[in-house]
Amino acid sequence: MSNDHRSCVSRRTFVRQTGLLAGGMLLGSAGMAAAEEAAPPAQPPAQPVPQRVLGRTGVSLSTMTLGTAPCGFGRGIEPPQIAQVVNAAIDEGINSIDTAPAYDKAETGVGLALGRRRKDVFLATKVGADSLEEAEKSLARSFQLLKTDYLDLVYYHSLGNRVVKGAMEPDGVFTWLAKQKKAGKFRFLGVSGHNLPGRFPQFLESGEVDVLLTVVNFVDHHTYHFDDDILPIARKHNIGIVAMKVFGGARRSTGSYGNPQSVAEMDPQHLQSAVRYALGTAGVTTLNLGCQNIDQVRANLAMVRNFRPLSEDELNQALALGKNLSETEAWLRHFGPVQEETT
Repeated sequence: MSNDHRSCVSRRTFVRQTGLLAGGMLLGSAGMAAAEEAAPPAQPPAQPVPQRVLGRTGVSLSTMTLGTAPCGFGRGIEPPQIAQVVNAAIDEGINSIDTAPAYDKAETGVGLALGRRRKDVFLATKVGADSLEEAEKSLARSFQLLKTDYLDLVYYHSLGNRVVKGAMEPDGVFTWLAKQKKAGKFRFLGVSGHNLPGRFPQFLESGEVDVLLTVVNFVDHHTYHFDDDILPIARKHNIGIVAMKVFGGARRSTGSYGNPQSVAEMDPQHLQSAVRYALGTAGVTTLNLGCQNIDQVRANLAMVRNFRPLSEDELNQALALGKNLSETEAWLRHFGPVQEETT
């Protein structure tokens, strides 16, 4: 039995056994019809996308995950266009979709896209909340907008921006999320974040985290040190690792994600090396690459399909370049502080 088939079987079993409609949201007939209209007949991808197993989840994912933040934030990009990007990604062989309530229109667009294709993707969203009331509202709304009665993965979103003190207490948000997983609202629990790496070990050592979503690129390697200090903890516990900000995020000088013409912080000639660095990092399963249009999906996917590990010389060159870039204004602590402020 293939990994893909095992994933689908376990997902169906999960839904059947729990019998839970999270957030109390059922798909209305009109919503289902709209979602199904948005889904064109699936076309076999021109070239298969390599897959890897996401740590202890046992799920095989394409080595590119479609990130929807650029679509969600993009001015003039509306939910039906986001749905087109999602469907194109699935047609190309991507089986992993990442979204979040914080990404403006993204969840609405993803919800329009899926319909009958829901079973074909591993769907992740996030809860960025500092109170139980906020967390409950966030998760319920995600189910509603995504038009689904199950989620594969929910992240406790952006540890560097959360009030993490008390999050693991009995009445804390992280503890609440762990309870929602055990109750069958979603299959796997993750944590995500761009900065303050010192906040991560307590969560990764808790035994509750299945997936880590964090920054992996050869520039921020020198600033935030996630790949040296945090990824080894994830590997120790067989926590699945999803790499994000592989290209450094959107260039702030071009208007970041809000501008549909924005470009990556990393210069174009270094993008393939960035893909090779991230996919060559031990434990990384998939690269969460944000896209604003179908052309970007295909361009990013071409680099992922052509992956080959960096040689020792190439790795040293990439790290030397990254060291120089990390000291420039554009890159210097661009995701926020590295360490907690002391008083």
